[in-house]
Amino acid sequence: MQKCQGQPTNISLILPREKTSNLKKIIHLNRERFDAFLEKVGLYVDHREETRNNINHSFTSLTLKTTCFKVDFNDNFVKITPLEQPNR
Repeated sequence: MQKCQGQPTNISLILPREKTSNLKKIIHLNRERFDAFLEKVGLYVDHREETRNNINHSFTSLTLKTTCFKVDFNDNFVKITPLEQPNR
């Protein structure tokens, strides 16, 4: 894991803390909301279908752009905010 530089964006996700400090568990308990949040941040979907010899083949690829997040733990909730990377 590396420290990221950048300013917080105006898009945030607030999840209930559920009496745990385990971020992975908090995200798992709220995975539908977290997935919808990732779509807003920058999820790219590529879907292809082709038929050869009367056999259908399909391929779907989901790609999340490289993003750093700031995570703030409070008493009752967790706030997850993507960081805007400075221009290099």
